[in-house]
Amino acid sequence: MTPSPFSWMRWAPAFAAVFAAAELLSPLPASAAGLSWPQGQVLPSFSAPAATMDLMDLTDTESRFEAEGSQLRHSTGRLDGNGWVAQVSIDAANQFLIYGPYTTQLPVGGNTAYFDLSIDNNTANSELVATVDVRNNVTGAVLATRDLLRTSFKRAATFERFELPFNNPVAGQGIEFRVFWYGRAYIKADAVGAIAPVPEDEAALFTTLKGIVNRTQPRIFTYDGAVRGQDGRYGWLNALGLRYTDIADRWSLVTKYRNELAGIVIYDPAVPDTLNLATTIAGLKKGVAASPALAARLTAAPYNFPVLMDLRGAFTSKLQVYQHLYDTYWSQVTHQLIVGLSPSIKGFLRDYATALPVAVVWLDPKIAAEDAMLRKFLSAMPYGNGGIYMGWWPEEAAGIERVSEYGISTLASDFASNLTVFGGTPRTVNLKPIPNKPPLGNKIYVSLILSDGDNLQYVEHLFKKLWDSSNRGQVPLGWTISPAMLDAMPGVLNYLHATSTPNDNLISGPTGLGYTYPNYWGNAAYLDRYVALTNDYMNRSGLTVLTVWNKIDGATNTNVGNSFAAHAPSLLGLTAQNAGGGITVYNNVLPSQGLNATYCPTEASMVSEINRAISGWTSTSPRFVSIQANPWEGNNYQSFVNVVNTFKSNTNIVFVRPDHYFQLMREHYNLAADPSTLVKIQEAENTSYATSPFSHAVGRSSDNGWTANVSQDNEGLMLYGPYVTAFPGGPLTTTFKMKIDAVSGNNDHVVTLDVRNATTGVVLTSFDVYRNQFKAAGVYQDFSLAYLNTAGHSLEFRALYKDKAAINIDKVTTTTRLGQYESEGAMQGHHAGRVSGDGWQASPSLEGPGHMIYGPYDGNVPVGTRRVTFRLKTDNNSLGAQVLATLDVRDDTSGAVLASMDLTAQQFTAANQYQDFTLTFPQTTPRRVLEYRIYFHARAALTADKILIH
Repeated sequence: MTPSPFSWMRWAPAFAAVFAAAELLSPLPASAAGLSWPQGQVLPSFSAPAATMDLMDLTDTESRFEAEGSQLRHSTGRLDGNGWVAQVSIDAANQFLIYGPYTTQLPVGGNTAYFDLSIDNNTANSELVATVDVRNNVTGAVLATRDLLRTSFKRAATFERFELPFNNPVAGQGIEFRVFWYGRAYIKADAVGAIAPVPEDEAALFTTLKGIVNRTQPRIFTYDGAVRGQDGRYGWLNALGLRYTDIADRWSLVTKYRNELAGIVIYDPAVPDTLNLATTIAGLKKGVAASPALAARLTAAPYNFPVLMDLRGAFTSKLQVYQHLYDTYWSQVTHQLIVGLSPSIKGFLRDYATALPVAVVWLDPKIAAEDAMLRKFLSAMPYGNGGIYMGWWPEEAAGIERVSEYGISTLASDFASNLTVFGGTPRTVNLKPIPNKPPLGNKIYVSLILSDGDNLQYVEHLFKKLWDSSNRGQVPLGWTISPAMLDAMPGVLNYLHATSTPNDNLISGPTGLGYTYPNYWGNAAYLDRYVALTNDYMNRSGLTVLTVWNKIDGATNTNVGNSFAAHAPSLLGLTAQNAGGGITVYNNVLPSQGLNATYCPTEASMVSEINRAISGWTSTSPRFVSIQANPWEGNNYQSFVNVVNTFKSNTNIVFVRPDHYFQLMREHYNLAADPSTLVKIQEAENTSYATSPFSHAVGRSSDNGWTANVSQDNEGLMLYGPYVTAFPGGPLTTTFKMKIDAVSGNNDHVVTLDVRNATTGVVLTSFDVYRNQFKAAGVYQDFSLAYLNTAGHSLEFRALYKDKAAINIDKVTTTTRLGQYESEGAMQGHHAGRVSGDGWQASPSLEGPGHMIYGPYDGNVPVGTRRVTFRLKTDNNSLGAQVLATLDVRDDTSGAVLASMDLTAQQFTAANQYQDFTLTFPQTTPRRVLEYRIYFHARAALTADKILIH
């Protein structure tokens, strides 16, 4: 027998146990064909979609005929613009205003005819004005009829739709839709037609068929129009470059893929939850789920499917169904993932569940017996290590709370239609650097956030409609998405990054990798593991801001905030759903803010909430206001533009992206502005959230740090260690966060800071700190030392106390760089040149000499020896020793040039290739405002990419 491509299912329980116990490994490459699930990956990968896929329509089918079109006929009335009209005393009464078109395309069974009509006056009386009907032209039988009174119209001079359900008994016979006019009122017809719904059992059949087929290779894409506001049939297909052929008859796919299907699993409509059981069994047995009505057709010619399992009459309750699933099939499927899907949803996510396959359940935690059954499944899933519940819940809060207790997060996705296709798109996600933030001042900074992007079905069905707004990019906006898109929809994630503007900021919805209430996690170690996994996914997804949920209005527990601070070091900040705007800094490294307003339904509500949040501002310090709005009611992209325009006359209000918002907040609170460069934060003293790795010869734990003072201590090392060997090789910066008791009096030498290679005994860098280098007494200030580290060598960070003042050291932070500025970004100024691709270019044919780059007036560079790297290219490196540019670092306050370099043509090793040029300069004054400049000599074209501060 040919081995099943899902032979991994036989060891799925063991896989889950190993996965839960082991450290996450880097994802392995996906297999060339079929689905794979590399260790460390939360969701599986499908193989690349077929060159041309079958596009199957699972929406209601509409046959529409314009009243003035050639397919309809008329016994009275006349053409009137966009319709056909009959008028009293002008047109012949008691005639058919419309009849035809004798269409033979309507399916057998239930259909709904519609008539789009308008009237001139709907209140004059209640007399009969028209009769609409549906007629079989072959037999002459009237299939349905309806009289319309004048008062049947709700409004005058407005087209209204009148529906008429009917049963089409035979395929292929001409059907006409007629409007009989009595000559008593002005009536105008816009169109007539019929809507044929997709039978629910066919949705289940073809969706499970798609799951089996796409398991081997994604070859079927479905359009499901049941989701409100859906983007359209071809939106994501075209955006991702996926080719397709529209399939006119979905039953042709049963024939096309017959040899890949083993048979049918018949579910019992009398016990709806048997559809979920049938979905799981169909996935295991390579079958499709079929209703009893369809079973007769599928077991007969030309399909001749065998019956793999007949569930009719086997169960009398849903609990029996899920107990059987647990007893018989739970051991055969992965425990990493479970799907919650209402049996009323016949299609959508059901293909994904079939393809993997997984257990499909629909259990309500608020019902004791169902909750007990649900807990059986949850207790066997990997706690805190990427266990996922996909789909949705009978009730949101109860469901999320229950799985949170088991360290499992929810991916809202019950109406996601094509994850079996999206999961096979390329996994490479090309991230863009964060644009330069505006300077911090005493302003009101407002961040606008669009909710619900963590919902995978929303991303598939509505997100792109908003993203495609013609004016997108006019205002800063945070777009929530799920980091799990890295597995579930990597191509879509990459598309969003590729097409984003500098004002678009992708951020994470609740609560990172999945929707969970972390306050309900009972095991701190597993929460830490989940947060670290979230951090990894967010890093690779290009997300730096995250929303933490604990029910709809719950604050974040301190232990949860501390976990994110310790185990998600790349995050700029957190938002929380406990509205009110309160700011907490966890572990003194990670800011979190309760949103000032949640789920604003309209632009008016956003304006109102902003006005409320800025009330009472005194302009003596920055204020931070974060507003969340939802996409489901009265908001579109223009809503956010209108909100920003409402406040444009107030120069004290600055609208910013969420990542800039938290960068500014971090700067205000003296936190690292760019945590992506963070190597390690080490506390000087033992705290409730971290154990210090340092040793001490003098001083004691006091005042939130390690303190030494003149009255109690002599000169000595108040800090040394930790002899760490795991830091990366290359340029590093280590920052000591310190404060002093007094800045007046003698300018004493108070501390010597150094970094020592304990392996070789060589001091890599040192810096003497004097009293007047502190800006104020009792205020923490950063003192930084830059050096080159040798990978694997033991590093020691030391603070030699000089017994001249009271000194407190809070923490020691090591990073890989200090800042980055894009040459074309908003923070840089220009006297010459223009934007060129991803850089700024100056050309001698277009301008004379001048500064092509100046600014950014950077006041954030800590004291110490610093390096600035300019990334440049030229179109001509053959001009020998001719100077093409002068690079320098300038103190904007004094005008002093701290370092400079003439850059000649021969220093470029090749033409039209970026190359790095570095200046080293002394930074001796905290918060000194610096410029990094490029002077263009107009001898060859130069393009600047970015400037890095180390």
